Amino acid sequence: MLIPDNGQTMERLKGFICKWAGPAKPEYGIRQEDIPGDLPAVLKDFYAFAGRWPNPSFASSDYPTEFRPKLFGAQDLLLEPEGQKRDNGRAAFLLENQGSWTCQVDVGRDDSPVYSDAARLWDDRLEGSEVVCSSLPHFLTTFCLQELVFGSRHFGKLDGGLDPAAFRDTLHPIWLDGYYVFKEPSHSFYLCGDNLLIMDYYSDVWYGSLHESALSLIADPGMVKPIEP
Repeated sequence: MLIPDNGQTMERLKGFICKWAGPAKPEYGIRQEDIPGDLPAVLKDFYAFAGRWPNPSFASSDYPTEFRPKLFGAQDLLLEPEGQKRDNGRAAFLLENQGSWTCQVDVGRDDSPVYSDAARLWDDRLEGSEVVCSSLPHFLTTFCLQELVFGSRHFGKLDGGLDPAAFRDTLHPIWLDGYYVFKEPSHSFYLCGDNLLIMDYYSDVWYGSLHESALSLIADPGMVKPIEP
């Protein structure tokens, strides 16, 4: 169940997304002709797979199609190709939820690392962007799993650090020591049962599930601090 950090990363990530959010459909992706041809192949493939995947936490009847929340836009936002800005040979593909930072890739380079200007929030010396992750598939995996947690119909925070004894079932590792925008491991993910996703983010423990019944896997209900979508 652990997503490997190798050439199989994206296919295993896709498999987990389908397990979590349901089968992929052609309309969940962006048409190949609408995806810029000079983006890294991994990013083009992901756009074609899930660039417009709707968030199953929100009923389709409540939103016009063009305004329905996306699966990969709950916390930070995967930009659609037409929303990408380009500068100095890089394309911005991801935007922080308050617009405080972006992430970029080199155009015309399949092995592009991921750059970000996020550190300008805590480092006044930084000008522009820096490499935050050497592997685009690795970065996308951390991002996607984070969005699955924060985009869940039932999500929130658990009091205390990560303790396997706090759960009524085994915690199965999904993705460990994931890099995001901090140039160091910051995110680890675990699955409890089939429907409870746990994220350990700098020792803050978050949970997410599309099914309220999965919360019964948390042994002490007093630990659960739900957050309204």
